[in-house]
Amino acid sequence: MKKIIIVAVLALALAASPAMAKEGFYLGAYIPVNHISGDISNLDDGGGLGGRVGIGFNKYLALEWSLFRTEHDLSGGGIYDFKGSTLDLKLNFPLTGSKLEPYALVGIGGYRLEGSGYDYKGGGAQFGVGLDMYVYPELSLNAGLTWRKITFDSGTPGNVDIDADVRTFDIGITYHFL
Repeated sequence: MKKIIIVAVLALALAASPAMAKEGFYLGAYIPVNHISGDISNLDDGGGLGGRVGIGFNKYLALEWSLFRTEHDLSGGGIYDFKGSTLDLKLNFPLTGSKLEPYALVGIGGYRLEGSGYDYKGGGAQFGVGLDMYVYPELSLNAGLTWRKITFDSGTPGNVDIDADVRTFDIGITYHFL
């Protein structure tokens, strides 16, 4: 049932003509909150700051680069910094007569998790969905949810890699240069 609803919403969004979709350069800032699970299960949810830069090729497609950093408390004491740099292909679904614009994104990223004497580097794929709300033609507010599958190198010879599932909720603001 969920798949049918998702397909129906996507079909309606693709059939709708554009309302506020932007082409060209944009710049934004956001607040991410990350939940890390998988082989790394003793970190609390963490918040931080992020920035994004993108270019819209047409009303439906954009390329976006993002940087973020969040801070996570370790159960039992200690703090970890989680940093990431991602490159995403963003598919916009502009809706006629609305200032709302749903989107989906897919991409790859490089990540670093460091603290308490450890420094893990890794990479992986991500998928996300979200919604842009245009306050003015050049200014939008946004909220999104992203799922990441990351494999960190354990950093020591012979040790197995560390797999992490990261779920990120973010809210932000974006300025579109017209």
